[in-house]
Amino acid sequence: MDAKPRLTDAHRRALARIREREDAAFRARVPTSLAMTARARSTMPGGVPTPWMAGFYRTPVLWLSHGSGPVFTDVDGNRYLDFNLGDMSTALGYAHPRLTETIAAQAARGVQLFLPSEPATAVCEQLRLRFTLPQWQFTLSASTANTEALRIARVATGRQGVLLFAGKYHGQLQETLWTTDDGSGDESAGADALVPEQTGLGAPPPELAVVAFNDLAAAEQVLDRRRCAAVLVEGVLTNCGTVLPEPGFLPGLREACTRTGTLLVMDETHTQFDHYGGAVAHYDLSPDLVTGGKGIAGGIPIGTYGMTDALAELVDAALADELGETVGLALGGTLFANALSLACADVVLTELMTPAEHERIGRLGTRLSDGIEAAARAHELPWRAHRFGARSGYCLQPELPRDAREAHTGIDPLFSDTRRVYLANRGVWDAISSAGPHAGFAHDEADIDLYLGLLGAFLDELCDSS
Repeated sequence: MDAKPRLTDAHRRALARIREREDAAFRARVPTSLAMTARARSTMPGGVPTPWMAGFYRTPVLWLSHGSGPVFTDVDGNRYLDFNLGDMSTALGYAHPRLTETIAAQAARGVQLFLPSEPATAVCEQLRLRFTLPQWQFTLSASTANTEALRIARVATGRQGVLLFAGKYHGQLQETLWTTDDGSGDESAGADALVPEQTGLGAPPPELAVVAFNDLAAAEQVLDRRRCAAVLVEGVLTNCGTVLPEPGFLPGLREACTRTGTLLVMDETHTQFDHYGGAVAHYDLSPDLVTGGKGIAGGIPIGTYGMTDALAELVDAALADELGETVGLALGGTLFANALSLACADVVLTELMTPAEHERIGRLGTRLSDGIEAAARAHELPWRAHRFGARSGYCLQPELPRDAREAHTGIDPLFSDTRRVYLANRGVWDAISSAGPHAGFAHDEADIDLYLGLLGAFLDELCDSS
């Protein structure tokens, strides 16, 4: 694969001109948001309640008023057709009538009970249908689900190590925010050769390894040391564009884990919305644990993880009693498995995110990917579209990537940021730069066609100006 995205100097000059014009237009459309951010800086760093609300978009912060279906509205009255889907937390859309009914009904009964509520069993049954694992637990985020899954793996194996893959993202936990110095993965590098992806982490965990996605030989070399408790892997990388597994990679990883006594943990946090059953079902895998969360409760906070019966017996045996007479696994939290989260997840998984609906949005994702590639061809741009079920995106290269290093060469921040603000000024909220537009459960064919029509106009200006 070529070392640089296929943008000429003329393209980049045109993008710079478009970006300057569109940034000015964006600011002119959102005076109330600008004023609210300025006021909020006296009480919140950056004027936002969490850094991600400012850091992911590289435009002035939008303050929102409300949302309905696939559209949200800012405080200045501007409407946006959403293809970012709250990074999969709003895949259902906004203010779904069935969900709002469920929230109101559960609020009347109590949103937090600190003891089991009836929907818990139904949610577990739905998750079993998707991922085959029989036993499930709940947290408030996928990050915490990954934390707890790794703790179970350490107890089950008596080991400390974790194998990760470059380009991954598994949440804001100490164990996973590390990479090699060039971000590509290196099976020969120990934990002391890793670098933090963010600050504030302290030292890297012992026996942590990062290798390139799709490099089965490198993964086997690490696992053959028999120091890893778990392999934590996304079936499809989704935070550096989209990187699909090559044939044999995931089955080979499963075999290597079985041979070396390592647990295979599949992170379905994003991919569970791309296909029914996510990568586990699509690639017919048998992991030891599955983690997820995001939008399966329609935007109400939730995290989940499933496990085999054998691992569930281990968790059962380690349960601490009320007096603390046994030493329990470090699992749980006061608001985990709260009644509101479970009531919403029951309705979403049972009634709204059905197999038929997954098939429908998968067709929308194909329509979106096909349209992106057609638009590129029409403008003689040698680009490809990412595709995995409902997921799409831009690869500014003639070949799709096989690992994170190649994926990053197909992403250009100037192109992504300019495209985003151009579309925003015309009523479409595009995905963040590390992802791509995603079809959601509230979208229809007309929404996809609107996106593609604006993309064609953007590429017209880009190519005509260059």
